[in-house]
Amino acid sequence: MQNQSLRRNPPTWLPTTMSESEWQRLAPLALVFLVLTGTQKFVRENLFLFVGAGAGAAFLDWMGPRELLLGLLAVFLIIVASAMIYHRRFRFRLEDDAVRVRRGLLVRKELRIRFGRVQNIQLGQPFYFRPFGLVRFSLETPGATEKEVELPGIPMALAERMRDRIAGLAAVDTEQDEPAADRAEGHSDRTLFAAGSWRLFVHGLSSNQIWLLVGAFAYLFGTFSERVLRRLADTPVAEDIARTAPTGWLLWLGLLVFIAVGLFMLSGLLSLIRFHAFSLVDRDGRLVGVGGLLDRREQTVRRAKITGLTLRQTALGRLWGSWYLLVRQTRSGQDEMNGARQGFIVPGLRRDDTSLVGELVPGWQVPEQFALISARYRRRYWLLGLILFSVPLLMLSIWLGQGHPVVLLVGLGLAITTLITHLRYRRWGWALDKGQLWVRQGMLGQSLDVFELDRVQQAQVVQSPYQRRHQLANLNLILPQGTVSVPFLPLDDAAALANQALYAAETSMMHRV
Repeated sequence: MQNQSLRRNPPTWLPTTMSESEWQRLAPLALVFLVLTGTQKFVRENLFLFVGAGAGAAFLDWMGPRELLLGLLAVFLIIVASAMIYHRRFRFRLEDDAVRVRRGLLVRKELRIRFGRVQNIQLGQPFYFRPFGLVRFSLETPGATEKEVELPGIPMALAERMRDRIAGLAAVDTEQDEPAADRAEGHSDRTLFAAGSWRLFVHGLSSNQIWLLVGAFAYLFGTFSERVLRRLADTPVAEDIARTAPTGWLLWLGLLVFIAVGLFMLSGLLSLIRFHAFSLVDRDGRLVGVGGLLDRREQTVRRAKITGLTLRQTALGRLWGSWYLLVRQTRSGQDEMNGARQGFIVPGLRRDDTSLVGELVPGWQVPEQFALISARYRRRYWLLGLILFSVPLLMLSIWLGQGHPVVLLVGLGLAITTLITHLRYRRWGWALDKGQLWVRQGMLGQSLDVFELDRVQQAQVVQSPYQRRHQLANLNLILPQGTVSVPFLPLDDAAALANQALYAAETSMMHRV
């Protein structure tokens, strides 16, 4: 199934006859993207500096509205000027086996990326690019902390030719004037998964994004609420609040519920906007994910560059039966495994859709059963929790009395710690199936990581004094996408898995990094 929303004929003023081997410039409309990106970066880097510790409120009190407006205008003009200089100095061209980029604001840099190194190709089309047939073209290589090549504002036809050449689906001597639509007919597309609007909305409700929204709302409310209440102190609104506060707890509870529902709805709508009409397509051996409303994105991943998969279900996702899948690739650190940086996401899955794992990587299948870790994991952390809470609990009971609220809170903390330890223990599990290792972990939610053992770069078997006494060990496997650990395994199992992983990596016929 070919995505039609990304296919627009370029306007007549775009250069279509220029050879791809010549140095080319970005379209004038790319300035809009550069200005928006620069503004977003400035806000992201200075937001917490502005609102942190009440500094934003004090700054607004110190400056008048006119001074604040002039300051913001000056910052915006600096961003626009920087974007214009960057746009004017930006050049790119295609070579036989690489793409070369010249860029820089004050210092010009030249970057050359070989096609064979590319693991991720993205085509994005913001709404202001669509009438002009322009896209944002991005490349990512293994180990990169960010996109190494980003070409905003190039013709769609040129971006598709670059995508196909890099993916190895178009010959180097392909006719440069071949229409994009004619080339697309040669592709063999097979839809693997498509998510409807309701599934995408539920994905937003159950994703961890909702907690970010709650945290941001609480932070801003705590920062600016005092300033707002001070301004309302001498108004009739303050008198109404004071009159309803003692007896109107239902009103305040209703307001809290209204805010919570609003944040959940906002999270669902943001998911709809981000993944609108999402579909996952197998295009001649490549995985292509397409979705988005305001910014329509097409992300291409070569199967040979996949280092693992993760099936994840959040705590709220268990209520809705919602899952999502992450395609793992080589990263420079722990960003991807920790969830700090998420790349190729397949949202809106149900339990029955987990068989999609076998479609993405043939031969992989979610195991029906997982081997549990040693029960001494639970016993040890129960004992640590008991030691941590028992002494304060005993002292507070003697000093304040057994029914004191503080004593009850400490006892509740002990009960919660005990429950958390039990839930984490029950979630830990592993399974080995035909060279693929599955690792399950979580607490209220769960995460299933799978990878081939020959992807392992390092294997560590670590023992604490307690574990040595009981013939247990922690297994740490260093992968291209990060580290996967399994605690409290029997020592023989941990050593066998480590040896099998190292043997598989040493005897693999394919270069895996």
